[in-house]
Amino acid sequence: MLLLLLFFIFVFVPILQRGKMGAIFIKIIYSVMLLTGILSVGTQKKHFIVLSILAVIALFANWLTEIEPGTPMLIAHDIGAIAFNVFFALALLKKTFGPGEITYHRIVGSIVVYLLMGLIFTYVFHAIYLYQGPSSFNNIIGTGLREFVYFSFTSLSTMGYGDITPVHPLARSLANFEALLGQLYPAILIARLVSMEFEAATHKRDSNQ
Repeated sequence: MLLLLLFFIFVFVPILQRGKMGAIFIKIIYSVMLLTGILSVGTQKKHFIVLSILAVIALFANWLTEIEPGTPMLIAHDIGAIAFNVFFALALLKKTFGPGEITYHRIVGSIVVYLLMGLIFTYVFHAIYLYQGPSSFNNIIGTGLREFVYFSFTSLSTMGYGDITPVHPLARSLANFEALLGQLYPAILIARLVSMEFEAATHKRDSNQ
């Protein structure tokens, strides 16, 4: 899942989203990501059922945009993608911060959550742009995800080059909120993982005594 997200965000969307074949390839990769997300929480029945339902909705809206690429359908797809990624991120956070030893899978899961945060805001900004029109952002042309992925992750990482700027008040507030999450999440994550490792080491030492 981590590799899929990295390639989707930093390779496929920025480079391949040009022309009919590029758009179809992006949809295929996106579909594989949703299915991988479902399988990654397969051991938790409740999460599996909810994610499956949200994935079906997101996939249906995603492929329907090939037939009806109008604004309402594109916004519907954004909403479906946001719902799926939010629930998926929460499910991973529950597993990451749950009791137990620090493992490789916990570290990977925490990185996936960070990337999902950027992807969630990508779809949020995209939906705002579609609903409010081009005047909601400066220096964005077209309705593709490419510019919104770039803007979202520069906001999340607090790089903020300033070449793309939000104009609509809601977009500005969300960009600030994303930047705040981008700073707080790594700090809280590291503190929590260190605390969990210390607790695990203390419990192991006490058990050996």
